[in-house]
Parts: sequence; structure tokens; C-alpha cells
Amino acid sequence: MKPASDTIERIYAAAEDLYEQNGRAAYPTVDAVRKAARVNMNDANSGMREWRRNQMARAVPAAVQVPAAIMEVQATLAAQVWQVAQAVAGESLGVAQAAWDAERNQLETLNKEMADAFEAQAAELESLRIGMRAAADEAESAAATGKALQGEVDSLRARLTTLESDASRDAARMEELARRANELRRELDHAHQELAAAHAGGREAIQAHASELAAVRIDARQAEALLRAELDAARQQQRELMQIVSSASATVPHSEAPYNRMDHR
Repeated sequence: MKPASDTIERIYAAAEDLYEQNGRAAYPTVDAVRKAARVNMNDANSGMREWRRNQMARAVPAAVQVPAAIMEVQATLAAQVWQVAQAVAGESLGVAQAAWDAERNQLETLNKEMADAFEAQAAELESLRIGMRAAADEAESAAATGKALQGEVDSLRARLTTLESDASRDAARMEELARRANELRRELDHAHQELAAAHAGGREAIQAHASELAAVRIDARQAEALLRAELDAARQQQRELMQIVSSASATVPHSEAPYNRMDHR
């Protein structure tokens, strides 16, 4: 497929520019023109064929004109004219052969340049592919590393939140323990004071109680002795009364009923 006109113009312009830069000593390569014109390899190859063909056409001499000497001696020097014509024809043939050889050489050069350019482009593409694959591997590794680091960061954040919560709870607990310790310290001080007061008053109370107990014991002993004496006296009176009753019963036989009534009393 023939390249578009604007593409051909860019190829021709790039080829002319590179040809001038080389001092018109050698045609530019297809790859160099492709890069300068920013076209694909097929368009560059097709455009360079036309450009080189045009360059070679410019170098071919114009059609051979019959020499003036031949015109002058045409009538009398037919043989010479024929010889000269053959020589001119041979020269034209040689020029055409040379042009054909040159074009063939140019085509071979173009084919070689195109093959080299394709190989260079394939090498560039392979290098680019390897670079892209390495970059993709690095990106994948970096993503995995980033994900792992993010997981560690999230874990550390969760741990930090837990530690902060534990620290707040421990601080509140320490404050509560400190408050309770102060209360216990005050209660202990108050208990010490009460205990000291109780010890001081307890000795006096014990002494007073001991005195009261001793007095009660004395009174109890005295009351017991008095009761024993009264009991002994009552028992003595009962014995005496029983003796009187026995004597009366012996002298008065029918006095049983009165005795019984007395006994009931």
C-alpha cells in the first residue's frame, strides 16, 4: 500500500536533509530516515525506494543528441554515422546498464538496510519489553511490599490504640488506687487514734470493772453465807416442828386430820 502524500513528503524532506548533512556523498539509510520522519518501517522503505530512484534519474544524462559532425557528413559518411550511432547506442546501453546496476545495488542496499533496521527495531522492542517486564515486576514487588508495610502499619496503629486505651485505663485505675490508698491511710490513722484512745480508756475500764467484779463477788459471798444461815435456821425450825407434831400425834390418836391439814400448810 502506497504511503499517504504527507508521509511521502516527510520521508523526502528527511532524506534530503540527511543527504545534505552527509555532503551528498552517501544516501541516508532507511532506519535513519524512518526515525527522522517518524514513520513506520514499511512507509520508510517504500518512500526511500522512490526517493533513490528519483536521485538516480537526475544523474542519468539527457537523451543523446546526434553530433553536429554526423549531421554534416551524413550524406557521405553513412558508414561512419552508423559506426558512430553504434558507438552512441553502445554508450547509452552502457549507461542504462550502469544505471540498472546502480539501481540494483541501491535496492540491495535498501534491502540490507531494511533488514538491519528491522533487526535493530526488534532488538529495541525486545529491550523495551524486557525493561517493561522488569518495571512491572518491580511495580508488583513494590505493591506487595507496600501492602505488607500497610498491614504492619495498620497492626501497629491498632496496637497503639490498644496501648493508649490500656494506658488510659491503667491511669484511671492508678488514680482510683491512689485515692483509695489515701482513704485507707486516713482510715488507718483514725483507727490508730481510736485504738490508742481505746487502749488508754480500756485500762481504766478494766480496772473499774475489776473493782466492780470484786465488790460483786464479795456481795455474792455475803449473800450466800446469809442464805445458808437462813436455810440452816429454817431446817432447824422444821426439825423442831416435826418433833412437836410427832409428840402430839402420840398423845392424841384422832388428831390425824388436823396433822394432815398442818402438813399441807
